[in-house]
Amino acid sequence: MGFSYDTTLATDVDRLRFNVGDTVSGSGPKPDDGNFTDEELAGILASEGSIERATAYVCDALSIMWSRHVSFTADGTQIALSDVSRRFAEQASLWRTKAGRRAGSRSVTRIDGYSSGLDNVTAVSSDAD
Repeated sequence: MGFSYDTTLATDVDRLRFNVGDTVSGSGPKPDDGNFTDEELAGILASEGSIERATAYVCDALSIMWSRHVSFTADGTQIALSDVSRRFAEQASLWRTKAGRRAGSRSVTRIDGYSSGLDNVTAVSSDAD
């Protein structure tokens, strides 16, 4: 089980690492500064089916990992580790939204009588005089 990262973002694992800030070996996003292994990320990519959904999954996992750590104050300095958990949860939500848009969702242009862009003033009469 290893760690690799190519700054050209040549692989999906590289792009996933970039998205979650897991780009430096030994200084990863986990609470213990650990990194995800290439194999873990490849498995997540395979199960989630897209980089966006995989990024959301990893952010959720990081949120859970960080939620186990408490906030504390020492010598007048406040450390709010719960904020890290919340921010990863927010990122997961944003990536899930992004994945939904990319999964085939498109804006729809209505072409019925209720569409706001239509000229509804002109009427066609079917009455024969």
